[in-house]
Formats: sequence, structure tokens, C-alpha cells
Amino acid sequence: MENAAIYIRVSTEEQTEYSPQAQYDELLAYAKEHQLMVQENHVFIDNGISGKSALKRPAFLSMMKLSKAKPRPFDVVLVHKYDRFARNKEDSVLYKAMLKKSGIRVISIKEPIPTDDKFAVIYESMLEAMAEYYSLNLAEEVKKTMIKKAHQGEHQSIAPFGYRNKDKTFELVPEEAVIVKHIFHQFLQQDKSCWQIAKEINQMGIKTHRGNAFESRAITYILTNPVYAGFSRWTPTEKRPRNENHPDTVIVPANHTPIITKELFKAVQNKINANKKRPHKRPTTLQNQYTWLQGILLCGNCNHPLLVSNHYKNGNVQLQCGSYNHGLCAVSHSISTARLIPVILNTLQALVDFSHITAYSVSFQKDNDCLKTLEQYKMQRNQLLRKLERVKEAYLNSIDSLEEYTKNKAELQNQLQEIDYKIDTENKQSSLFEKNATKFPNVCSLISSPQFTLSQKKVIAKNIFDKIIYKKSTQTIEIHLNIIIS
Repeated sequence: MENAAIYIRVSTEEQTEYSPQAQYDELLAYAKEHQLMVQENHVFIDNGISGKSALKRPAFLSMMKLSKAKPRPFDVVLVHKYDRFARNKEDSVLYKAMLKKSGIRVISIKEPIPTDDKFAVIYESMLEAMAEYYSLNLAEEVKKTMIKKAHQGEHQSIAPFGYRNKDKTFELVPEEAVIVKHIFHQFLQQDKSCWQIAKEINQMGIKTHRGNAFESRAITYILTNPVYAGFSRWTPTEKRPRNENHPDTVIVPANHTPIITKELFKAVQNKINANKKRPHKRPTTLQNQYTWLQGILLCGNCNHPLLVSNHYKNGNVQLQCGSYNHGLCAVSHSISTARLIPVILNTLQALVDFSHITAYSVSFQKDNDCLKTLEQYKMQRNQLLRKLERVKEAYLNSIDSLEEYTKNKAELQNQLQEIDYKIDTENKQSSLFEKNATKFPNVCSLISSPQFTLSQKKVIAKNIFDKIIYKKSTQTIEIHLNIIIS
């Protein structure tokens, strides 16, 4: 026996014709006749309320909220007529689709729809299509409302550092406001960089609203946020990271207390713009000078990977602790690959007798990146095969015409050929790598050879090295190996 909920709605002018008791009696009789069980707490009544808006019907909203519970509280919602459920067509379509998603049917005892009729299929399709339309339209309406609020200077976001949310506006947090002023002063008057300021604030033990340490990008965000000068900023995009320079960004005066003056904010923006450099054109390749060390070479102070901080024309690069670049590490670990790589390879050569490693080249499994790529290609291939089956089914069920089927099939087969070619290419490259690797007497010469790609060298390095720790203070490196030295 299925469980049923009863929903009753009566507006003031309908009390005589559609009284709650009259509807309840008929609905309960229908439930008994069709062997549906109705619990007392599953009877929802909105009395004297219009059906134009679901948001103004508390009993209806309670029913919808309960319908999402696990396990499903009821299987059917019984209504006297469909207009009892909703008079607004958009509301009707939306909430029926929500119930359908939970596996709950809506039945009108006065307007039954035959479940075995083809019309029922059309009806369900219309529900889904209208629900999608309503969802898109609702999103657009919400966006319009947000734009309107933005132009009125209303805040629609979480308060930034220096403020807290209160009564739909931003309220000053005095101890944080002092830090914000300090940041602007240090940048403009003391000529400090963002990472220097971040480092200083972290040493003071101050955290962001999320409890994290300050990074240089957090300082940049504060310095470029007009909220601190008394403005409201709203960007109409859901993408992350948010593009604050979006052409439709709304910046208008707001009613919260500013922390800095408009003149100070403008002066800081002028300095930031003046400090911007032209985009640095990097070499097309790093000439095998660093990529194979990525993720292996670590800072001796914080264990964060060393990252590229500068490029040289000869292909060498300058490395620096990534955390230091963001003001999170207190010790600089800057070093050139021209100095570092020879030391690593010479040390490895002295440590390991490669004559005892007879099958090192073939023991290195296929490039991890290659394996991931192959796996992705195979997944894409399987997806295309499933799409081909669905396209065929759509044609056989007369959903698509022969012309549509032919076109869709040709497009999918072309994509399938491209994927097959990529899979074949990856397999050939992997085989060539294993074949060529046997020609080299040891790993050091293999890593130094221009015959192998950076990706292949990276695989070799990860099989040899567990990690390499560079300690700037003692000018030493610690090499942790994955292989056993005999």
C-alpha cells in the first residue's frame, strides 16, 4: 500500500464551493478507494490563501520541504483539482517537477490523466521542458534583481576583512580596520610589496576571516577593493576566480563607514597600475632544465615545492619557494637550475652504482601522465560509443528524423576516429620511450639527453627520487631515493 499526502487550498471567495472539509472528504474517499494510506500529519491545508504564488502558502511549502526527506514520506500528493496545487503555471510546473524528482506523483481526483495513454508521455515531457524553461527564466530574474540592488548600493556578499555583515550592510571591525589602514600605508608610503606586507602580517599572527594565513594575493585583493573607500562592488559572474574587472561590474557609493579616503584608494590604484609590467614572454620550452624536478624539489624551511620565479635566455630558470612568493614562508630559497641540477646529478651518480640496476629503463612504468591521458581517451571513447547507441535509439523510436540521425552519427564517428588516432599515438610514443631508454648507461645520462621529452624525464625522476630538499641556510641538499642502493 502506498502512502499519500493530501493538499487542500481554498481562497476567501471560494469558501462555499470548495470548503476545506468538502475537499478533505472527497480526497479521503479517493484514497480509501485506491488503497492509499493517509497519515494525519500528511494533510496540508492553506485556508483563505490565493494560489497565485507558492511562496505565500505556508502549508504548501511545508509539504514540499517534507517531500525531500529520506526515506520518502509519501508516494502521491492528492489534490481536488490541479488549480488547487497552483494557479500560476510556472509554479505548477516547477513544483510538480521537484516532486517527480523525489519519485512523488501529483494526482487530481477530478482531472485524472490516464497513465497508459500516450498523452501522459507528452505531458511528462512538457513538465520537464517547462521546468527547465522556468529555471532559466528564474535565474535571469534573480540576476536582474541583484543588478538592481547593486545599483542601489546594497551589499550582496560576505563582508571583507575589516567588516562584518549586519542588517544588510557592512559594520566596522575596529581591530581589523587598523590592519587594513596599515596595509594601505605600507604599500603607498613605505613602498613595500604585497608579499612583504603579507609576511609582516603573518608574523603578527593575524588571520583572514577563514582562519588562513595572508598570502600576497589577499593583500592585492584588499588594496584593489573599493569597499574600503565607501563603495559597493558587485560582479555579475559566477566564475571562480571572480573577475573583478568584468565590464559589467557595478561600483557605486554605499552607506557603510569607509576605512580609508577615496583619495588614498585612488593613489594606491595609480601606483598598482604604474607597477604593472608588460607580460613576460617565456621561452617556448625550458630546455629540460627544470620540469623533471617539479613536485620533487622542496624548500628546506617549509617543505613547499620550489617553483619557477624567473627565466633566462639560455633556458635556465631561477627557482624560489612557492610559499615565500606568497609571503607564507619566512626564508628565501632562491637558486638557479644552472647551479642546482649538476649538483643533484653528480650526487646521484656518486651514490648509485648503476651497473647493478640491469633493467632500470624498462622497470620505469609507462609515463604516469601518458597513462592518465590514455585513460581519459578511453573514457571519451566509451562515452562516444554510448552516444552512438542513444542516437540510434532516438531514430528507432521516431524521436529523430533520418536526416538528424545521419548527421549526428557522422559527427560522433568523426570524433571516434580522432580519439582512436590519439590512443594509437600515445601507445607508440610510450613504446618508443622504453626502446630508446635501454641505449643509455645510466639514469643521469638519460635525464641529460635531449632525445626524451620533459614528461618522460619527469616519470624517470619520480621513480628515482622520493624528494629532494634544498636548505639555503647550509647550502646543502638532501636526496631521498625510491631505489635501493646495493
